[in-house]
Amino acid sequence: MIRIAWRNLRAHLVRFQMALLAVVLGVAFLSGIFALRATLSDSYNSLISSANTYDYYLVGKVQGEKVEGEAPVRSSVPVKAARQAQEVSGVKYADPYLTDVCMLTDQDSKRLGKGEQVSILQVIYPGHSTQPRLVKGEAPKGNAEVALEESAAKRLGISTGKSLKVYVSSEGKSAKVSGIYRFPDPVAFTNYIFVSEDGFEALTQKPLPPATTTIAITAEKGASLTTLRSALNQEFSGSAEVMTQAEYNEEINTAASTSLDFVNVFLLVFAAIALFVGAFIITNTFQMMVRAQQPQFAMLRAIGASGGQVFFVVAFQGLLVGILGSLIGVGAGYLLTRLVSWGLTQSGFEMLQIGWSWSITLLALTVGVIVTVIGSLWPARSAALTPPVEAMRQNTQTQKPVWPRAIIGAVVLAVAVGLLIWASSDGGKNGLWLGIGAALFLLSMLILVTPLAAVVVRILAGLLWWLRPHARLAMRTLTANLRQTANTAAALMIGVALVAVGATLAASTKSSTESIVKQQVNIDLMIAPEPRVVSISNTLIDKVAKVPGIKRVDPLTGMALFRVLVPGKNPADTMMQVTHPQFQRYGRISAVSGSIADYYSQSLQDPQAIVSRTWAKSQGLAPGDTFEVVGIRGQTTVTIAATVDTGFLFMDVVLPHSLSAKLGPMAADITATAAIKLKNGADRDKVQRAVEKTIADNPFMVVQNQEQAADKLAATVDQVLAVLYALLALSLIIAALGIMNTLSLSVQQRFRELGLIRTVGLSSLGLSLMITVESVLITLAGTLLGIGGGVSLAVFVCRYLSDQGITTIEVPWTSLGWICLLAVLVGTLAALLPARRARKMPILEAISSAD
Repeated sequence: MIRIAWRNLRAHLVRFQMALLAVVLGVAFLSGIFALRATLSDSYNSLISSANTYDYYLVGKVQGEKVEGEAPVRSSVPVKAARQAQEVSGVKYADPYLTDVCMLTDQDSKRLGKGEQVSILQVIYPGHSTQPRLVKGEAPKGNAEVALEESAAKRLGISTGKSLKVYVSSEGKSAKVSGIYRFPDPVAFTNYIFVSEDGFEALTQKPLPPATTTIAITAEKGASLTTLRSALNQEFSGSAEVMTQAEYNEEINTAASTSLDFVNVFLLVFAAIALFVGAFIITNTFQMMVRAQQPQFAMLRAIGASGGQVFFVVAFQGLLVGILGSLIGVGAGYLLTRLVSWGLTQSGFEMLQIGWSWSITLLALTVGVIVTVIGSLWPARSAALTPPVEAMRQNTQTQKPVWPRAIIGAVVLAVAVGLLIWASSDGGKNGLWLGIGAALFLLSMLILVTPLAAVVVRILAGLLWWLRPHARLAMRTLTANLRQTANTAAALMIGVALVAVGATLAASTKSSTESIVKQQVNIDLMIAPEPRVVSISNTLIDKVAKVPGIKRVDPLTGMALFRVLVPGKNPADTMMQVTHPQFQRYGRISAVSGSIADYYSQSLQDPQAIVSRTWAKSQGLAPGDTFEVVGIRGQTTVTIAATVDTGFLFMDVVLPHSLSAKLGPMAADITATAAIKLKNGADRDKVQRAVEKTIADNPFMVVQNQEQAADKLAATVDQVLAVLYALLALSLIIAALGIMNTLSLSVQQRFRELGLIRTVGLSSLGLSLMITVESVLITLAGTLLGIGGGVSLAVFVCRYLSDQGITTIEVPWTSLGWICLLAVLVGTLAALLPARRARKMPILEAISSAD
């Protein structure tokens, strides 16, 4: 049986070429993505291990319960504890970890770096640890010198002796580059800017924080590390604990892995789509091959072969295709990683070289082979169960009724819709059941694709009445091979459905954003940093306030990181919105429950917060309930004044600026927006141009009117759409291969039939047109079914997200129309090769052959 399977595969290798190509593409994407994931993880891990080289690390006590696989939440350590640790016998250095984020420009205020890349400003203690190592120049001193990590210096084009500006607030500070440091491994994505401890306060323009996350300890030469650790633990037994270098790095790596989970899932989605769509092509190819080889299988059965042996022949062919395609795919994946590495180099990230390992090769090979074999099992089962007498008939293709599938699909669809309605309703709002409902909805689409494809193909063929007889002949062929047609269309349908969900969600987000900005914000002009890591300073506000035509300039909102303690929940570091007192002049917030007026009238003695309805529900809280907010200067009990639908303007928790200043944020103390109120009769556009001129020396500040602010918020959605359209392109490419494969095999199977059609008067051009119409009908059927299902599913997702700002459901009909036109183009291109083969076939040979 192995010899028979191998001989059949070699004899009909051309028939398997598209299935082979599907495996190659899927494995190439999969192996390349595995390599990229491993590289990102390894790069971060190597950076952590090379940057943290002190003997011990003094960290805060764990708050809450430890969760397996997650980094624990720890309390802060007072900076003054460094002096206390310095007094412990055996300690040579005790250095507090001080860091902030910043942006960089040259002396002419021109941005340095790619796009909105953020730099890390970190205090360095020269000679206190082995890494990083000074390789050029001198260590930074005073408040006007910095040093750069070597990779960052290359990316930014900065060398020792040059000057740059460091922006933590809107008032950039000039500094000279005194030296270059090097880590054992180059740093790919982060620009490290090192500064001395006494220069940190000057460059950040903030007082030194009273607390930090870590104090790094260097032992005296010859001191017993075990004895030193015991002494430190005894000294700080009530407030902190001591970790070794390995323990500390492991915990940091765990936190990094958690933050990379989203990226990993995002990358794996592309590989999953490629394999999922490829599986349809593989299954369809083997089903058609089984039909073509039915007489041969019948002969095997007649001479004594069992059904199991026939099953083995087809499954073994799948195994061979899987092995061959996976081997080629791994090679293609390796070439793909080299291409991505080259692209990163051209983009300025030459330090990140995507690696490869035998584990990636083995994993990609295993997945590719398993998917291919699974795709061949159902056709193998069909071949094994077909009775020999039926298989010997010339026409073995029997059309099974589709009504059982229609009934089953309708039942699954009804269950899915019921779950979606409940999970997206105000009383439900359950993400888990929404996901289950969405999965069942997509499953119902796959079940119903056969009966629905028949309907859609007939309707589309009717619309193409002017292409008689080509459209009618194409429609009859497709409906006569309905399962084959449905399987080919299904691969494209799922990909288009996912894109339609995303496109509808994106369009609804943009529309809702514009609506929310108009309803909740009343401003003439607004100043905001771009990106939002540079704080708006009071100096900038005072300067803008002097522009003619401006009545006043008010700080509006900010961002700050605090820790939240909710009874019965683990502590969580939460980025919060901070509102300045003037916020109520410009913001119009409607409460879902509670009172917004109580928030505006609060005092420091009775602090209150506004929270999102979703966050309150997840924490089991309601207006009137309390939770603890922890900053670096202390903590306090905060009462929930109101719950709101936050939309896109606010975060889950909103605090007043007075409370934020009192507690002291743990990080990200940023004033993010300032509102400009114009005098009566002032020309808004003229004033905007004047303000832009006033702040022209600061490249990180932008001036916007209300419409521009809404457009800016909505523009982030376009980035998501770009990813979705990349997903669509991937689906279309693989689906086009499937359509091409189906039509090519169909031409071979209908060799005699097509010859007879030619003899009754259809020209070679007409035959090509008929096959092209078949391809376009398949593509359009899959596209239209995908759009219909995707838009329907998106409606439920939008309803579920209604309390997070999606208040308007908008279907992007124009974009979806372009997708349909693109599907016609793809269908036309996919038909070129099969149509050419059909056009060139010898008529006499065709009519004398037996199908």
